[in-house]
Amino acid sequence: MKVKKKYIILLSIVGVLIVARLLLPYFVTRYVNKVLADIPGYWGKIDDVDIHLYRGAYQVQGMKLFKVEGNQRVPFLDFPVVDLSVYWDAIFKGEIAGKVAFDKPVINFIGGSSEEKNQSGKDIDWTKPLKELMPLKIDQLIVRKGAITFNDFTTRPKVDLSMKDVNMTATNLSNAQHKAETLPSDVKLTANSIGNGKLNILMKIDVLKPMPDFDMNLKFEDVNIPALNDFFKAYAKVDLERGNFNLYSELALREGAITGYVKPIARDLKFIDWKDKEETKNVGHLLWEGIAGLVATIFKNHPNDQLATVVPVSGTVSKTDVNTWKTVVNILHNAFIKALPMETDGTVTFADAIAAYREQMVKGDKESEKDNKKEERAKKKEERKEKREERKEERKAKRERNKEENSVSE
Repeated sequence: MKVKKKYIILLSIVGVLIVARLLLPYFVTRYVNKVLADIPGYWGKIDDVDIHLYRGAYQVQGMKLFKVEGNQRVPFLDFPVVDLSVYWDAIFKGEIAGKVAFDKPVINFIGGSSEEKNQSGKDIDWTKPLKELMPLKIDQLIVRKGAITFNDFTTRPKVDLSMKDVNMTATNLSNAQHKAETLPSDVKLTANSIGNGKLNILMKIDVLKPMPDFDMNLKFEDVNIPALNDFFKAYAKVDLERGNFNLYSELALREGAITGYVKPIARDLKFIDWKDKEETKNVGHLLWEGIAGLVATIFKNHPNDQLATVVPVSGTVSKTDVNTWKTVVNILHNAFIKALPMETDGTVTFADAIAAYREQMVKGDKESEKDNKKEERAKKKEERKEKREERKEERKAKRERNKEENSVSE
């Protein structure tokens, strides 16, 4: 009898699990759609949800998010598969952490002459819906074969830029490994751009802070410039027949204080001769292209056929400073002294960001002291003005009294 009772209990548990497994996708789908519907200015949908109880995961399929305003029919987010799972080993250690993996995700940015035509997502706090979709600490973020596109349908010609084969791995984002490092998380990103450019980013970061600290190295190499001609025609009004573009950068951020540099290098540049163009252009346009070509010729390093500079970056995230004079000096150095190397310089570390932060603190104290003195001077000025008004009123009242007394005497 006891054995039969055990079987009944066991079968009941199995039955409950089966029913729960069958109903969960429905409730999860409703929940995900509600989260998407609550994103201001956007509407979204998903095709399906798969539940994988054995690995503590659920998989969202066919997620698309569209902007409500405007006539865009291109989704801002197009995620075929999003896999969210729990780390069982972390749970056994007392941590509730998980992993999010995106397979072939696409983010589509759209530029335009008005806010209605733009699609950038810049005004939305995307961490909120992400936390609601994954109500755990996200410790690992993976992107496989993603894409980022930028289109501007309002220009002539239309602009179409893209990054394909975007692969990213970000680990220890919640510091589940309990690293005693200032920057405990690692990020690695690679991508291929239009014009066969290769993007590589390596970053150490602390995402647990409201303003994440980081130390980043970036290389963007071997971009075939003529592939970007629609972009240059639309925004810079120039055509390029050939050329190779490279970009190198090292940036470090500490408590909002930033330091580093950006080094753009263009090689083998040649502007299309106006005589070779089939389309007719106005004199101003042709003059501008001629000036651009002349400047590039004068300031390039002729032995290496290279136009380059280093742009120093400093200040804060809210107020970034670019040293224009140093940028010009670096152009001249590359042109007439020594060609800048096509690589990162290895001159920026997180210690530099710490020093920049301290410098900003001192600068902020001085500015605060200056503002306080200015406010104090303004306050004293206002007090003097009030006293003058009081004395003026007193003199006026005295004159009125004297006038009345004289009238009585007469």
